[in-house]
Amino acid sequence: MKKLESIFHVVFIMFALAFSAIGQNPMAVTTQIGAKTISQDENFTLSFTLTSAESASATLPTYQFPELLNFKKQGVSRAKSSKLINGQMVNSFTFSQYYLPDKSGNFEINNEFIEVGNQTFRLEPFSVVVNPAVDTDEFIEELLPSDLVITSNDPFFVITTNQLKPFVGQGFTLKMSFFVPETNTQEFEFDRNDIQIPALISKMKPKFCWEENFGITTEQVIKVSLNKKKYTEYRFFQATYFALQNQRIRIPALKFRVISLTRKGLEAVKKPIYFTSAPLEIKLRNLPHHPLSEKVPVGNFQLIENISSMNSKTGQPIMYTASLKGDGNGVLWNNKSPESDYFMNFVPISVQTTLAPFQEKMFGNKTDKIQIIPKQPGKFALSHYFNWIYFNVKTEQFDTLSSKIVVDVTGNSSDHLLQTDHAEDEVYRGIENKKTLDVSWGRWVNWSQLVNLMLMLITIVIAFLIWKKPK
Repeated sequence: MKKLESIFHVVFIMFALAFSAIGQNPMAVTTQIGAKTISQDENFTLSFTLTSAESASATLPTYQFPELLNFKKQGVSRAKSSKLINGQMVNSFTFSQYYLPDKSGNFEINNEFIEVGNQTFRLEPFSVVVNPAVDTDEFIEELLPSDLVITSNDPFFVITTNQLKPFVGQGFTLKMSFFVPETNTQEFEFDRNDIQIPALISKMKPKFCWEENFGITTEQVIKVSLNKKKYTEYRFFQATYFALQNQRIRIPALKFRVISLTRKGLEAVKKPIYFTSAPLEIKLRNLPHHPLSEKVPVGNFQLIENISSMNSKTGQPIMYTASLKGDGNGVLWNNKSPESDYFMNFVPISVQTTLAPFQEKMFGNKTDKIQIIPKQPGKFALSHYFNWIYFNVKTEQFDTLSSKIVVDVTGNSSDHLLQTDHAEDEVYRGIENKKTLDVSWGRWVNWSQLVNLMLMLITIVIAFLIWKKPK
C-alpha cells in the first residue's frame, strides 16, 4: 500500500510540474550595449529586449538600469514590436537607458547589472571612449507657444507643444521643462522632484488621448537657444498624444517649486520659489468626411518596398516586403493581407510593428513580409493588390500609398497548382499531394500537448502494472 501511495505521489508531482511549466510563459531577455565610441554631447545607451508569445497587453516586469560612474542618466525610451510567425504573434519590448557623459576620456565599465523583474543580468566588462564635443556652441531651436515672449533674465517653467491645432488622430508632443538663462547667476536646486513632478504630470495629461511616453525618468539637461539667447533646459516629461475624439484639450497653469540659495559667508540661506507655467489650449480639427475617417492613421508616411525578384515563373515563389514609416499612429494600419485570386496567391509570412521616439517625435514602422506565388503568366502591377490609405497632414487630404512594383511572370498557367518541378521550389516539392490530416497534425502539435500526452501514457502504464501485480 505504501508503494502504491508513493507511486501516485510521484505521478502527482510530475503532473504539477508539467502544468506549472505550461502555465508559465517566461519572457526571454537579451541585453544590448550601444556605441562604445561617442562624443561628449552624445548619449551612451544600455538596452534590454523582452520577447514573449503572450499578449501585447501582458504586464511587463519592473526594471532597473545601473548607475554608471562619469555618466548621468538622461531617461528611458521604449520600442515595441509584434511579429507574426507561423500564425503565432511574437511580441518584443525594448527599453533603452540613455547616459550623458560628464567629461571626455576613456572609461572602464565593470561589474554592472541590469535588473528585470526578479532576474539580474550581468554586463560583460567594456570601455567607453568619449571624445570632446565637436562644437559645444551649437544649440537646438526649441518650439514654444507663440504667445510666450522672453524679455527678462529670469528662469521660467513651461509646458510646450509642437502642434497647437492638430487633426483628430494626429500626434502632438507635450513637454514639461524648466529653463535657466546661461547669464543668470542665481543658484537653484530642485525640491523633491520625485514627488512634485508626478503630481504635475497627472494634472497636465490630456484626456481621451492615446499616449506614447518618451520614458524620461530623471531630468534631461539640454543646451538650447531661444530668441538667440542661450539657456539650459531641464526637461522633466515628454510624450506624444493622439486624440481619439474632438474634445477640448486645456492644460492648466502649473506651479513648479525650486529652492533658491543665497550665500551669506559660509552659510547658504534656502528659500522656496514658485514658477508658474502659462495655460495651454490645443484646438483639435476634425478630418474631412470620409468612410474611413476613423480607421486610418493620420500623419506623414512613406512606403519603402522590396521584392526578391522582378521576374518570376508561374509557381515560383517570390518574397515581397513593404515598410510603412511615419510619425502617425501606425497601430491603425490595416493588417489584412490581399486575397489570392486567379493570377496571384498570397501567403503572409510576418507582420512587424515598432514604435519608438526619435528626436522630438514618436515614429512608427509597420513591415509586412508576404510570399507571392504567380499562377498565370503576364505583367502584374502590385498596386492592384497593395494599397494603404491614410490622412496626409501636409496636404490635409486623404492619401494612398500604393506599390510601384510590376512583376513580369513567364511560364505556363499553373491552373491553381504549385509548380514543383523547379529547383528553387524544393521546399514546396510534393505539397499538392499532402494529406489534409498530415497538415492538421503538424499544426496541432506543440510541446505542451506532447508533455501532456507523455504523462498520460506514463500514468496508464503505471496503473496497468499496479493492477497486474500479484496480490
